[in-house]
Amino acid sequence: MLSWLRKLVFSIILVLVVVGGSRSAVAESWPQRTVRIVVPFSAGSAIDVAARIIGDGLTRRWGQSVVIENKPGGETIIGTSAFVSARDQHALLYTTFGTLSVLPLTVDSLPFNPQTDLVPLVPTVSVVVAVSVTNSLGVSTLSDLEALIRSRPGEFAWASSPTLPRYVFTMFLKQRGLEMSYVGYRDASQPQADLGEGRIHAFVAAIPTSTPAVAAGKARFVATTEPQRTTILPEVPSAAEAGYDELSFVGGAGMFVGNDMPASIRERVIADVNAVLSDAVISGKLKAAGQQVIGGGPEVLRRLVEQQAARVVEISKSIDLKSIR
Repeated sequence: MLSWLRKLVFSIILVLVVVGGSRSAVAESWPQRTVRIVVPFSAGSAIDVAARIIGDGLTRRWGQSVVIENKPGGETIIGTSAFVSARDQHALLYTTFGTLSVLPLTVDSLPFNPQTDLVPLVPTVSVVVAVSVTNSLGVSTLSDLEALIRSRPGEFAWASSPTLPRYVFTMFLKQRGLEMSYVGYRDASQPQADLGEGRIHAFVAAIPTSTPAVAAGKARFVATTEPQRTTILPEVPSAAEAGYDELSFVGGAGMFVGNDMPASIRERVIADVNAVLSDAVISGKLKAAGQQVIGGGPEVLRRLVEQQAARVVEISKSIDLKSIR
């Protein structure tokens, strides 16, 4: 009896060793071909820039080409749907937290389930969003801006990046009883020119989007939407610091995979993406692009998405999100 039991235990251990070894071998041999990073935003966007910087680092680490596939449209729905449908184990999805936190609240029927079809791996960066104003206004703080808008209701125009930047500024105006006209754009480069020329008066978007007008001396940053002052713009206060908590949010992005990706490969991707993010050259390039490195694992990414989702729910109590998509 004892001999039989020992043989059984030995067999179980042997199976576990073989299985564990095979999983390790799978991870070590991956990737076996080009890896696609699907980005549901247009080329040149803040998310696209970060994906390319990280992708270059992964190419060197993996010894395989990493290509960026831009599939913009539908507030990330088009690209995310294509990624989920492909079920490609040599594909990663690089998108904002909003794909999981905003879409379920603004779209009645999604072609994918953000909770089950997307597996979070690594929170990569926070895309720092700033409120910039044209110099023709003669204001240098959010309180100055509020006072000017209040004194001349309806005379000024503003624009923003989609979703959260637009939501929070809309809420700011509503909660403080201010009137401004919103201007929508199809071409992301146009609001930069209009801000510099004073055709729009305030712009809420990722830092690099407003930088050309600021660098030319035609506009200035008055606040960021980060919870605390950021080292990317150390001279500019956060909105919360200036007394405007309603303008605060973290515009983060992360790496996701499909739910059929083997656990061993997930672990490899997590380790390698974090290694790339910790590289001083990579983090320096991201900072120059107006993005702060976060890093970490799936639990950190889940927590950040949940925090943003809670923030979006809070915003939805003040404004109708579906009416301003």
